[in-house]
Amino acid sequence: MNYLDLLKEQFNNRIGFVPRRPNITQLVLPLYYEDGYMVDEFLEAPPQNGGRVRLCDHGMALMRLSYSYDLNTPKRNEILGRILSENQAAVENGNIFMDVEPGMLYPALLQFAQTIAKVASMRYFRREVIASLFFEMLEEFVTTKLVRFGPQKSFYPLPDHEEYEVDYCFNSRPRPVYLFGVNNPSTARLAAISCQKFLLDGMTFRSLVVLEDLEVLRKKDQARLMAAADKQFPSLDSFKEHGAKYLERELV
Repeated sequence: MNYLDLLKEQFNNRIGFVPRRPNITQLVLPLYYEDGYMVDEFLEAPPQNGGRVRLCDHGMALMRLSYSYDLNTPKRNEILGRILSENQAAVENGNIFMDVEPGMLYPALLQFAQTIAKVASMRYFRREVIASLFFEMLEEFVTTKLVRFGPQKSFYPLPDHEEYEVDYCFNSRPRPVYLFGVNNPSTARLAAISCQKFLLDGMTFRSLVVLEDLEVLRKKDQARLMAAADKQFPSLDSFKEHGAKYLERELV
């Protein structure tokens, strides 16, 4: 039994195969985008692929996404890359693909359909995805690009008060820089309250706030942060560009 026959059996005959070009077969199956259109999946047998077959979409997911949402910023492309890598997929010239062993085609096909449907729907959940990834992206940058400043994650300047947590402490003595990541009104208020508490206790430090997006904060929250923090970066991209130079100046 070849892998196409096996797929037909696993899908209880609810799958079709349409030859498109040599070594390229379109799959017709009951898997759909959120708007009801059938998910585009193709099988390829690329040369020199170690016997594996390639699931791909021939650029259809990104084309559908482009009708209402542009991948025109580094952050949006970073989110796309994260979605693909978390699902063992990749993209080349707009074509999303996944290389699999023929015997694993059935679960891979289902996973691939979910992946490209998620990519095609990025415009609907982009804010939630960005928010959920913000602290991961901040940690990745701090732990790879700012190592020379000795970052300490989840730092507690007041040992008996764990409610006043600092996301990262740089150079804990003699005058540390406390970094707070802010991606919503709640984290903004916690950062402002913590800074005010440290000041009231007479602590010597510099406070640094990195915002996911200034627009998610109301004017009152922005005002509290401005009054409490020594330095603010309006976005993670801005911090990535200028953060190291700021720390160099503060930690001399």
